[in-house]
Amino acid sequence: MSALGGQEIIILAFIGLLFIIPTALWIWSLVHCITNKRLSDNNRIIGIVLIVCLSLLGSLIYLFLPRENPTS
Repeated sequence: MSALGGQEIIILAFIGLLFIIPTALWIWSLVHCITNKRLSDNNRIIGIVLIVCLSLLGSLIYLFLPRENPTS
């Protein structure tokens, strides 16, 4: 077996980041939706369903949705 060269390590690191970053965004958005006290129960359920069913697209949609005003 031959050792990995510099180019192979860079390619593997890049591919790893392509999987790690979207997964981290998905987990962060799901945890944020569950623990966000500014969301009503209905919005929280919609957000969770959106994130779980649509995966990365759902996370991006949740990220850009307008938030409720905490003073109202």
